[in-house]
Amino acid sequence: MSDVAIISGGGNGIGRCVALRFARAGIAVAIADADREGAAGVVEELAAAGAQARAYGVDVTRSEEIKDVVAQVRKDFGTVDILANLAGGTIHTKAVENLSWAEWREVLDVNLKGTFLFCREVAPLMMEQRRGRIVNTASNYGLTGCALRTPYSAAKAGVLGFTKSLAQELAPYGVLVNVVAPGPTDTPRVLAHAAPGSREAWKPLIPMGRTGQPEDIAEGFYFLVSPENTYITGYTLNVNGGLVMN
Repeated sequence: MSDVAIISGGGNGIGRCVALRFARAGIAVAIADADREGAAGVVEELAAAGAQARAYGVDVTRSEEIKDVVAQVRKDFGTVDILANLAGGTIHTKAVENLSWAEWREVLDVNLKGTFLFCREVAPLMMEQRRGRIVNTASNYGLTGCALRTPYSAAKAGVLGFTKSLAQELAPYGVLVNVVAPGPTDTPRVLAHAAPGSREAWKPLIPMGRTGQPEDIAEGFYFLVSPENTYITGYTLNVNGGLVMN
């Protein structure tokens, strides 16, 4: 039987590429995304290639919706073996004195709260079956910080700490919990909103001389859930061309 993966935020960008990469490895994919049309489009793409895939609409900040999605995935596929949390985003770029509490909370909710809620829901299932893989998404900003993106940087730093703590809790049950921290990545959403020349400005700062592609990040996710990974947990995998090194 194929492993079953829930991918939050799998309807576009890096999440879409993670879904494609998992499917190529024979993993059945449940795509959970607030963008229902985007999720359905990825499922059509996967189905055309012969993969098992279904789409689920979800607001990752709402506990009941996440409970419903996980229950439906179990009904549709029988189990949950992998969770990849990719839902998130910067949302606001403002100086801290101009941020409202509602804006700060909005960024933390979609990036950190959503990650927690999905992990909380699947952890008991993985503990019971004594196996599983969870991969969360941070950012180079969670390690270095970023002016004008304080809530996003704080949320991603929170994801790093949460991942390490959860890895310790779940290790005795054979569940591996890791995090991928992408650097600047050319997703459609980023490219659509990038200021002129901003992507080129990154290149001299990145030792490999280029910004990342979603496929680069997807390979990191796949490695951490692959059969080859049997002993790595609580680890932050930086996929950024050398921009930030541990």
